[in-house]
Order: sequence, then C-alpha cells, then structure tokens
Amino acid sequence: MELVLIWMTGAFLVGQLFRIISLPPLVGFILSGYIFTMLGMSDDIGLLSMPAEIGVELLLFSIGLKIKPSAFLNRYLLIVVLIHTIFITAIYLLLSGIDLPIEGKIIICIALSFSSTVIATKSLESRKELTSFHGRLSVLIIIFQDIIALFLLGYMQSNNLSLNTLYLLAIPIFIPLIKFILNRIEDDEELLLLATLIIALFLGAYVFKYFGLTGEIGALVLGILLSGYRSAEKLSEKIWSLREMLLLAFFVSIGMQITLTSDSFQLFLILMSLLIIKSIILFSLLIFFKLRAYTAFLMTISLTTFSEFSLIVLSILSSQIIIDESIISGIILSVSVSFIIAAILNKHAHKIYELIEDYIVRVERKTHHPDEEPHTCGDSEVMILGLGRFGGAILELLQENKIKSAGFDSNTDLVKSFIKKNRRVAFADAEDPGFWSKLRFGKLRVIILALPEYEAQKRSIIQARKYGFDGKIIVPSRTKEDTNELEVLGADIIFDAYEAAAIGISDSLVKNIGDS
Repeated sequence: MELVLIWMTGAFLVGQLFRIISLPPLVGFILSGYIFTMLGMSDDIGLLSMPAEIGVELLLFSIGLKIKPSAFLNRYLLIVVLIHTIFITAIYLLLSGIDLPIEGKIIICIALSFSSTVIATKSLESRKELTSFHGRLSVLIIIFQDIIALFLLGYMQSNNLSLNTLYLLAIPIFIPLIKFILNRIEDDEELLLLATLIIALFLGAYVFKYFGLTGEIGALVLGILLSGYRSAEKLSEKIWSLREMLLLAFFVSIGMQITLTSDSFQLFLILMSLLIIKSIILFSLLIFFKLRAYTAFLMTISLTTFSEFSLIVLSILSSQIIIDESIISGIILSVSVSFIIAAILNKHAHKIYELIEDYIVRVERKTHHPDEEPHTCGDSEVMILGLGRFGGAILELLQENKIKSAGFDSNTDLVKSFIKKNRRVAFADAEDPGFWSKLRFGKLRVIILALPEYEAQKRSIIQARKYGFDGKIIVPSRTKEDTNELEVLGADIIFDAYEAAAIGISDSLVKNIGDS
C-alpha cells in the first residue's frame, strides 16, 4: 500500500511540474514511472497491471458510447486503413532491422503499423474534439485497426478460440433488456455507477475474455451497442473520475518498462525514423481520398504513435519464441517515447497547423472535399459558433424571434439534430484557419463564440479579426481563465454563461410570481 501511495505522489509531482512548463501531465506520468525504475521502485509484482487494464477498458467503453454503429459503413476509411497497414508493414519488414524468424517479424511489424487507442482518444477528448469530424474519423481508423488486431490476436492465440466464441453474437439480443434496466435506475446515482461498471467490465471485458477475445475489444463493443441509449453521455460521465485515476496506473506502468542499452537505443532510433514515414504515408492517403489538409493533418497528429497493442503482441511472442532483450527494450522504448511525442504534438496541434498551413494546403485535391465547410453565412446578421447547451439555446431564441442567424458546430450529429428542427445550421470547425480565411462575412454584425474551450475562443477571435470582421464579438465564458486577454484580442462583450443563466431563471421566476 505504501509503495502505491509513493507512486501516486511521484506521478502527481512530476505531472504538476510538466503542467507548469506547459507540457501534458501524462508525459510526466510516464517519466515518473521511468524514474521509479531507476530508483529501484519498479512494479516487480504487477500491482499496477490490474488497475491499468481496467482503466483502458473503461476508456474504450466510454469511447464506444460516442460511436454510432452506422459509422462502420465508411468504406473509404476502411480502404485507407488496409492500404496503410500493408504499406507500413512492408516498409518496417524491410527497414526495421528486427532480427526475428519471418513469421514473428511480420506479426511485430503489423502491430507497429497501428496507432495508440489510449493516446489518440485521450488527446481528442482533452481538446473536446472527440465528436468533431476529424475526431470521429480518427477514432474510426483506430477501431478498424483494432479489428485487424483482433484477427492478429486470434491467429496468435488460436488455441484460445473455439466455437464457444460464437456465443458472443448473442450479446446484441440483451441490449434492450440492459437499456430497460438502466432506464429504471437512472435516477439513483450509486446504482447507475455500479450498473455502468458491471456492463463495461463484466458483460464487456470479462465475458469477451472468457470466450477467447480481449477485454479491450469487449468494452469497446458494449459501448458501441449502447451508443443509441438516450443517456449514453451520462453513463460516460459516471465513470470519468474512476477511469482517469486508473489510467494513471497505465501511464506509470508504461514508463516503468523503459530500459536503455546501446542496441535497444539503436533500434529505437530506427523505429522513430520509421514513425515519421508512417505519419507521412497516412497523411498522403487521407489527402488522396479527398480530405482537406486541415482534417488530414489533425488526424495524422492524433495517430502519430505506436500502439500499446505492440507491447501485448511482444509479450505473447516472447512466451512462444526467444526474443533478444535489446529488441524487447527497443520496442518498449519506441512505444513509450512515441506516447510522449504524441502528447506534446496533440497539445499544440492547432498552433502547428497555423504555422505550416500555407505549405500543406498546396497538396489538397482540387475536387470537392467531403468535409468542405461553408464559405458564407448568407444574409444572417448573427453567427453562433458552438451549438451545445448554451449556443444551441441562443440559436433557438434568435430564430424563434425572427432574427436572421446561422449556427455552426464541428459535431455533425449535433448539426443534423438542428437541421431536423429546420434550424439554419451547418458543419464548421471554428479552430480551422481555412474556415475563417474563406468565410465571406456579408451582412454579419455579431459573432457569438459559445465554444467550450478557452483556447478555441482565443483562436477564433484572432482569426475573425485577422480576416476583416469589424462587428461585435460576444463570448459567453465558462472558464476561470483571464477574460482580459480575450478583450485585448478583440472581444467586445464577455459574460459568465452560468451567471447569465441564473439571472434568466431569476427574471422568469420573478415575472411569473408577479403575474400570479
């Protein structure tokens, strides 16, 4: 128990240090694991293995809750994943220098072609971009890779698979019953939390492992099957704190696996060079399939990692054949460092794009892009960016009062829900400089930035003023960040969204009491 508390304290201190220097705390968590190993305080008896495994399963379950099954019909993205996997596997097979029997080498190279599910989804979630166009496409690529990984694990562990595995096909039959039970207990916070954990960890992870598959795949599948549940978002919120605490164990344990020798460092350098090639090929494929440079770039940044699945494959292979210690150490080091690089790149993804935008937009296809954003607000006088609870309420109020307005959001499902109500809305990513550079402001007099992220608000103000908008910019603030900075950048009106809601409720209540 004392050792676990020491690990937690160390991870907190190093994570806080990294936050102070504007680096992601998760980088600090990984580094703390390495430091503990250097100090002789590594996890020799596997104390972190179970919480780390549960943390990843809960993460995948919550991700699955946000994915609609219809998303799997995207055949173009499936083609991208297949081509990318084949190309990268062939390149790694020729250039990686991994000295193993050909079958084992192919398996390792396939595993190295995948990207980290944990890092990508965690980074997208931290930027509030998991439901954005590029965020959902990134998650779909990861899911398709996980499906390939499933077949690879099946090949490696064919002895664990049997006809009993087919029983898993019966799970969808029980989904209506699960939803019925959840509806009956959704008002009880404790029971709902317990039910969510049972669904994710027992019906998902444990049952799938029992029938020969992995717990990670099981948790993800259960989440997807429940994504149509009306309170799916609430289920995800219930396990958020527990999931984050358990994921800490995952990152610390990854850091504890890093070792340095001359041979392992040489393999590390080769694999990190090949990681760059892997990212360039992915970006090129996305551009070829007509995505814009902005979308392709953000997707590539999210997926510029090796996968934790590589470590699983390495563990299984090492129990079947003899693998040199330098190969094991080199791969573990490469996976770990790729996590660190990805965390840093993802934190500054939008800033990096702004710096290189003029160069990479030149490679875009000259045909219509599937994610093409609108270039005009028509005759609208007010534009609302962000259609969440607050922005959506503003849009409804304006359009009900016949004020010409247009709403935009990067969540396509949210946009579709407003379109069904005959509201004037469209898909757009406010953090995309290309959206602002091509936007014709026309009769626009007011821009309302109802965006959840402070950094997104800042970038939007900068872009709007940069491209000539001289009307009023209103910012409903939901953070405790420095609002003076928003004023300096060009915001005209800044108010606390929660205070405004409270005032609105109070005014309505006073009016109703007065009328009675």
